[in-house]
Amino acid sequence: MKPKTHRLTLKPWKTMKLASTLVIALTLQVSAAVSSKTVTLSRKKESINLTSVQKQIKGKVVDEKGIPIPGANITVKGTNIGTQADADGKFSISVPENGAKLIVSFIGFDSQEVAIGNSTLTIVLKETGQKLDEVVVVGYGTQKKKDLVGSVASVSSKDFKEQAVTNISQILQGRASGVQVISNSGAPGGAVSVRIRGNNSIVGDNSPLYVVDGFVGTDPSSINPNDIETMDILKDAPSTAIYGSRGANGVIVITTKKGKAGKSNISFMTQLGGGNVVKKLDLLGAADYARTLNERAAATGLPPVFTQQQINNYAANGGTDWQNEIFRSMLSQEYQLNISGGNEKTNYFTSGNYLNQSGILLNTGLKRYALRIGLNSKLTDKLSLHLNSSATRNEVLNGAAGSGGRFSSINQAITWSPTEPVRDANGKYTRVDPYNSIDFNPVAYATDQSNVSNNSLFTSVVGLKYEFIPGLTFDATGGLNYNNIQNLNFSDATINSLFQANAGRSSTENIGVQSTNNLTYAHTFNNAHNLVLTGVIEYQSYTSNYFNASGNNLTYPETKYYNIGLSGTYGIGSGYTESTLLSYLGRATYDYKGIYYVSASVRRDGSSKFQKDNQYSTFPSAGAAWKISEMDFMKNKTFFNSLKFRGGYGLTGNQAINPYQTLSLYNTATTTIDPGKANPGIVLGNPGNPDLKWETTRQWDLGLDADMFDNRVSFTADYYDKLTDNLLLNVPVPAYMGGGSVLSNVGAVSNKGLEFSLTYRNSKDAQVHWSSSANLSFLRNKIESLYSPSNIPSSTAEFMLIPGQPMGTFWGLTYLGTWKPSEAAAAAAYNNKPGDSKYLDLNGDHIIDGSDYHAIGHGLPKYTWGWNNDFVWKGLTLNVFIQSAGGFDKLDGSIGTIYAGLRQATAAGIADRYIPGVNETSDIPAFSLTDKNYSPSTRFLEDATYIRLKNISLSYQIPKEYFKGFGATVFLRGTNLITITKYKGFDPETNSLTTGAGSDVNQSLDNASYPNAKLVTLGVKLEL
Repeated sequence: MKPKTHRLTLKPWKTMKLASTLVIALTLQVSAAVSSKTVTLSRKKESINLTSVQKQIKGKVVDEKGIPIPGANITVKGTNIGTQADADGKFSISVPENGAKLIVSFIGFDSQEVAIGNSTLTIVLKETGQKLDEVVVVGYGTQKKKDLVGSVASVSSKDFKEQAVTNISQILQGRASGVQVISNSGAPGGAVSVRIRGNNSIVGDNSPLYVVDGFVGTDPSSINPNDIETMDILKDAPSTAIYGSRGANGVIVITTKKGKAGKSNISFMTQLGGGNVVKKLDLLGAADYARTLNERAAATGLPPVFTQQQINNYAANGGTDWQNEIFRSMLSQEYQLNISGGNEKTNYFTSGNYLNQSGILLNTGLKRYALRIGLNSKLTDKLSLHLNSSATRNEVLNGAAGSGGRFSSINQAITWSPTEPVRDANGKYTRVDPYNSIDFNPVAYATDQSNVSNNSLFTSVVGLKYEFIPGLTFDATGGLNYNNIQNLNFSDATINSLFQANAGRSSTENIGVQSTNNLTYAHTFNNAHNLVLTGVIEYQSYTSNYFNASGNNLTYPETKYYNIGLSGTYGIGSGYTESTLLSYLGRATYDYKGIYYVSASVRRDGSSKFQKDNQYSTFPSAGAAWKISEMDFMKNKTFFNSLKFRGGYGLTGNQAINPYQTLSLYNTATTTIDPGKANPGIVLGNPGNPDLKWETTRQWDLGLDADMFDNRVSFTADYYDKLTDNLLLNVPVPAYMGGGSVLSNVGAVSNKGLEFSLTYRNSKDAQVHWSSSANLSFLRNKIESLYSPSNIPSSTAEFMLIPGQPMGTFWGLTYLGTWKPSEAAAAAAYNNKPGDSKYLDLNGDHIIDGSDYHAIGHGLPKYTWGWNNDFVWKGLTLNVFIQSAGGFDKLDGSIGTIYAGLRQATAAGIADRYIPGVNETSDIPAFSLTDKNYSPSTRFLEDATYIRLKNISLSYQIPKEYFKGFGATVFLRGTNLITITKYKGFDPETNSLTTGAGSDVNQSLDNASYPNAKLVTLGVKLEL
């Protein structure tokens, strides 16, 4: 068609400047010709015709079952014109009448390009939820799930979009087989342990490796869950060996959200939640407590503690419910803003998040601020740019309270006498409990200390990818991870035995730098042989420097940690560490017509943490798969849409040591040389071991993947066998050689298990769309050998390292109940009488002592499972998520405290104790001067198996026509509303021991740990 010509006549009195005319020419994409008073503008042939007719297209987006897909994105290919489907899947869009095409997409579905024919369209999207067709992120590349040789579990944003999650661990718990999540604390920002296929190391950290948008070793606390698109959990050696010395504990690869071509999308989410503690312990009221103390006094020959008048006053007026004093109704508020969009060449995604969550315990809480930006741009036909940057700040208040223990407000709340007031007559905290606790006021413990952790994190990954020829690409990526941690600690005089206020603070700066150079070649030969070759050189460096200062007996306690110099005594410290890792790796994957698959990889890591010949180590792996469903004899078996068997073997490693641990240490010491004067000095510490090398894990895996019944049922099963040897352990050094211990490579640990996952999607004709996914995992952990054939004490007295037993084995006495009247003679042999505690005497010497201690239980769950369900009817979505862990014991220190505390019992159940002549069948010991309470024992070791309704939510997407162009979804969610368990303590899920290196040998100890909250959340999401 001949280009249109536009003529502008320039009148002398309104002459436009030539520059302005040229701007018009550029804006209209026309060419300009100037003569006399006339400028002739001619449209360029390649420009869009300004006179083209706009055509109105209406349509509906549905899935294969005919169910509408609300929020589906519809864009005109090659333009920024776009819209979204309403709650009924309907849309309307104006398009140029020149052969334009629509791009239709939605999370969880394959994008579709649609040619415009009729004015009314029905567009059917296919679910990528047909699991074997999904693309997953593996180490340094991607693969279709149907082509995987290794064991990889995937969790997408679609799987948790209906649930209230504030951190990564909540996403993982119960959603992926082989992944165990232990909530060490229910406190906001509290410690969480994530383990993949068991625990490998005794002294090292068993946490998985996190890779976020290509940066290896990202701190998971830096990730805002709302930014996550997918999480791919790499579990077996063929999947993790590509990460070499850091892959032994499994790898979690996180991909954040990205923009899409078309109209800019703006979404805003806000939610407000409130909740209370999942459970309180049943304790004595003030009057019953006073009566119980009098009964104990009478049984032990002492005068009454309380008068009857005092007891009557407590009965009339009540006392102090210490649990009510320290626990409160918590409040959580969160705001999330997403802006994304782009065109065919460039897309962007940016987000901002604010979370403010108070804890159920006084003076605890979390604030999080998060920003993220992602950019992907095709600079030329061969060169593209990718950028992902994030900044996060986490402010945690009194997060350490989550570990419980003797010096915690929760432990003291169940210990302090209910007869004592919170404050005395002068309005000050009651300082002393005259009857039971020997520690400080529970409320004072909660309010008069301030332990603040401000963690600021910045991560940025930027890379350029160049395609030399089709299939041959080179990706050069650089990354920076910056982490600044400010810890501020203060405790007032009210919770200090010396009546003085103390404070301290520390500052830590961690910097990680990464350079990754990835060359990949992918090609299909003769339409049958598919080959992908990957070669990578990667370098990472880590530096950490810190200082700390502390002051005792602050001159001005009001200034807390901001003026430590004004204190009676003070101390300072500082340090610096640096380490580097250089890696060379290669991988080859091959398949023949999608039937036979082979994969092999090798990685060689060099670490500055080790010395001499042990600095480098090699980690190979190999795997194979057979898709039997593609065989001719299976073609007519419509029962299976896809059926694949796979297997693999490989080696992975664990550095498990800090920098300089191969060197001999010197410690500072103070001694007295001159009379009355303290002289500082240096003494030899633990000797170094230059022969230290990597812990190495060898793993077998056999698996099966299947899609059945028209892709409505997906099933995966795995069996694995892991053996970790060259364990790093501290071996004692004889005193005649200087004493201490030396870190050495000795011992082995094994992990074996079965994993199953099942996904179901109901028939296409159903009125209500139901999708259900379940997973079940079994684990057997065992210490195969140590540096000695005998048992080795753990770092915590309640546990023992025993060859042939799993980590987390409890070490104590077997409690047999109470001595009964018919056993009076036998009890006398132990200086006991009927009603006293009775324990198993292993050696029969009539003495209960250390020789009678033995393995009494195991704290590591033997199985875990999760079951997630979505029910969708029009704009309504109901989600029900159940999670469980079982087959493990927990030492319930909370129950032990309230029944067998230092001086008095506070448990309501003490009324059911053994009482001579009244209740002689009870196994709760009588009040007696001859009774002895030994700990730990099976008396307070309980089955901690639980089933928990983790989430139930109902959401409704309001049709867009009600809001003139933008969508709205309202939702109501409940978290931890129902727990089924026999466990008597606060919460079967929490743990008093913190996470980190060496923590896995001490599992499931509950000394009044911070329990979870029952939470109800109401929110709304708006989309433009």
